[in-house]
Amino acid sequence: MSEPWTVESWRIGAVLLALLVIGGLTGNWLLATLLPVIIYLSWLMYQLYCLERWLRSGLNSGDAPDTNGVLGLIIQHIYYQKQLQKKHKKKFKSLLKRFNSVVSAFPYAAIVLNQHQEIEWSNKAAKKLLGIEYTRDRGQHIGNLIRAPEFQQCLQHKKPHNINDVTLELRSPLSPTHIVLRLIPFGKGQYLLTACDISQQVNLQRMRETFVANASHELRTPLTVIAGYLEILESSPEVPENLHEPIVSAQLQATRMGQIIEDLLTLSRLETTTHLSKHSGAVVEVSVILANIVSDIQKTVAMDNHTLHLDTEPTLKIRAVESEINSVCLNLIKNAVKHTPAGTSVQIRWFLINNTGQACLQVIDNGKGIPAEDIPRLTERFYRVNVGRSRQVGGTGLGLSIVKHIMERHQGYLLISSQPDVKTQFTACFPVYRVSK
Repeated sequence: MSEPWTVESWRIGAVLLALLVIGGLTGNWLLATLLPVIIYLSWLMYQLYCLERWLRSGLNSGDAPDTNGVLGLIIQHIYYQKQLQKKHKKKFKSLLKRFNSVVSAFPYAAIVLNQHQEIEWSNKAAKKLLGIEYTRDRGQHIGNLIRAPEFQQCLQHKKPHNINDVTLELRSPLSPTHIVLRLIPFGKGQYLLTACDISQQVNLQRMRETFVANASHELRTPLTVIAGYLEILESSPEVPENLHEPIVSAQLQATRMGQIIEDLLTLSRLETTTHLSKHSGAVVEVSVILANIVSDIQKTVAMDNHTLHLDTEPTLKIRAVESEINSVCLNLIKNAVKHTPAGTSVQIRWFLINNTGQACLQVIDNGKGIPAEDIPRLTERFYRVNVGRSRQVGGTGLGLSIVKHIMERHQGYLLISSQPDVKTQFTACFPVYRVSK
């Protein structure tokens, strides 16, 4: 038995001994029982009072009750836990100070929001990019400080517990700097808002788009002249027979280059125009567009090469830009015809998804398929799965990139899936608010 418990046992033994002595001397056993117990309990109550006063005063070592036994042991444990807690607090304070120093030096703006979207903490970069200063703006609602319509809409239409890693690109409230805002949920009801300066990337993108547009415009005129002279040479009877085939080949390449230039100009236009508003555009009869495209392809492609199956809902219409929808349909169907071997069956569907209300164009072929590693890159400019075959059939490598940009402009999306030697499926879906009723 430890020493404190031994001391406490001696105390209890002394109470019992006093009880026997007083009872034996007086013969009054009630008095003999009550007197030692009352004295012991009074002393114990005093010690508990001293302990409570010490706890209330802040556990100062100089004010600790001077006692032994079990109460002394309890006081030792309390003081030890206090010292241990003080040590851990000092350690955590040091870690928090280091963390704050690291995050404050972070080049990206970082702001911690509570469940009410109020600022709890921010670093120095937040003041530079967003004009948010921690000491001044703590407790402020983030919507009062960042008033960009896109951000306000995100805060209003998304409940805090439904926000799931929202990313927005907009102008800084302090300058024309382009920034990317990202709202990330963490912990219990807290959110991390980060902002990154992407002005350099935006400027480089604009320079690239301007260069492509200008180069395409400058190439169009000389290419038209070259194509015109080739056409004259091809029809001239004075040209030797052995030069006829090279001239025809040059004409084909000039035509292909002209198509590349037209596609580049189309891409440039799509990249520099803003997204359509939800209800803008004219009512487009997609089923009619598809029927015309299939009819034109069947006139130019031998029926024994590809079989086209058209399945559309004639009453299903969307509100969009008709020329751009025509481009989406034409590119997806021609892509299936050009890049699949003879005998391939192509199924074209225009239908409504009942559970979501989205209108979708689906082009499915049973060709050789596309390797899984190539699918994520299909919408990149000039990317080809089979370079030799693409050049042989005259593809520009820009068709799917154009489709992707048009779908994004109409708030839609393009899905691509493929099973080698089974089927390849392209699905372009438009949001429910574009369906014309």
